[in-house]
Amino acid sequence: MRGALAAALLTSLLIPAAGGFGAELRDHLYGVRAMSPTEAWAVGDFGAIAHTADGGTTWTQAESGTRQPLYSVDFADARHGWVVGKSGLVLRTEDAGVTWTPQKTPLSIEKHLFKVRAVDARTAWAVGDWGTIIHTTDGGATWQDRSLGSITKVEAVASPGRTTTVVTDDIILSDISFPDPKNGFIVGEFGTLLMTEDGGATWHRHPTPTEKTLFGVHFTGRDRGWVVGIDGLVMHTEDGAHTWTVQRGSPEIAAVEEISFRDTLKNPGMYAVQVEGDTGVIVGDTGMVLTSSDGGRSWAQRELPDEHRLVWMRDVSLAPGAPAGFAVGAAGFDARVDHADLVLPDGRRSTTPAS
Repeated sequence: MRGALAAALLTSLLIPAAGGFGAELRDHLYGVRAMSPTEAWAVGDFGAIAHTADGGTTWTQAESGTRQPLYSVDFADARHGWVVGKSGLVLRTEDAGVTWTPQKTPLSIEKHLFKVRAVDARTAWAVGDWGTIIHTTDGGATWQDRSLGSITKVEAVASPGRTTTVVTDDIILSDISFPDPKNGFIVGEFGTLLMTEDGGATWHRHPTPTEKTLFGVHFTGRDRGWVVGIDGLVMHTEDGAHTWTVQRGSPEIAAVEEISFRDTLKNPGMYAVQVEGDTGVIVGDTGMVLTSSDGGRSWAQRELPDEHRLVWMRDVSLAPGAPAGFAVGAAGFDARVDHADLVLPDGRRSTTPAS
């Protein structure tokens, strides 16, 4: 499991250039944040931070001051945002992305940060390798280490009738969702789900019906959310993670000899999920795109044009209150989300796969 996430986030794959990020920038993109249906920030390899204000027709690069891979970007509002990346790197902007300043954290360079979430202009959380969780309440002037090994309040919640593998504190944590300032959710290896109901003062491990790696999590409120992960797994809850509906894939771990090449292509890893109103989007490996027009109750596969059919996509972000956003991935791939479609920079749209 560790190898799956490490390979997904830390290696560069030899995949043909795709998307319309511009002739000079063909680097892999790992994170995106939609500010509106036409404006977004994206981050990726070699310290890339890029911005579009015209729906992805053109992108401009910001000076990040680093060549390290950057894995995630989030904004609390139009002016205040954070970027995180390899070796515990944290960058902060307070001027709408004009300048980015590094912030000091208690992390060692061995700990990579894979996701950041801004709760407000002064409060943010980031998660990553080796059970890493860091937190700030003062705009990043100081960061507190809340990693699994340092939290005494993390407790495993009993799961009646289910035997689970003991999860150590060095698991990779891959994503975090705060639908409101009090309720937060973190996912990672071995089906790990951490939950807080007090703004992160305490976290507890909550059981899930899988021990597979979970890459993405998104909750629209305290009760309603989705997790996605390895082998095409998509699960949905309507009761605050007490029960889960498997919407795609299987929560059971299969032996290697039971997995065919066709199964691998049919159920590639899912890396990010977001639902906004009636519109939902999930993206993953080998060109996998799932969209929803009913608020994530059901999902339909979409197909990219031939030359993008095998591109991996790492992140998707929908603009607040809008059925629109952006998805990013390998070799500078970027696409607009327009309701249940992905729209490439040249105007071509995703289609329904032929039966």
